Amino acid sequence: MKQATRKPTTVGDVLQYEYLEPLNLKINDLAEMVNVHRNTVSALVNNNRKLTTDMAFRLAKAFDTTVDFWLNLQAAVNVWEVENDARTQEELNRICTAHDFLARREEMLKDTA
Repeated sequence: MKQATRKPTTVGDVLQYEYLEPLNLKINDLAEMVNVHRNTVSALVNNNRKLTTDMAFRLAKAFDTTVDFWLNLQAAVNVWEVENDARTQEELNRICTAHDFLARREEMLKDTA
């Protein structure tokens, strides 16, 4: 496992500190803007829910940004979480490459022939 680095900024933090606060918007306002339930926006802003592609499109339209801007924020957090989760890293270390798997299978077929 690589050395832990600072967790990337989350979509929720960007929404809160770069959009909602400067524009004096509340969670209810954003929910109304993007036509979703306030609980959906609240969970996203409070980092209790990951960004969906659908929501990325809604936020891009609401704030005149790109869909990629929002998706890249979420992707960076997702990658960081996997790279810094010991259990996940243990699981990944047990994965066999296709090359090794096929070589083992070929060996087993030779042994049975």
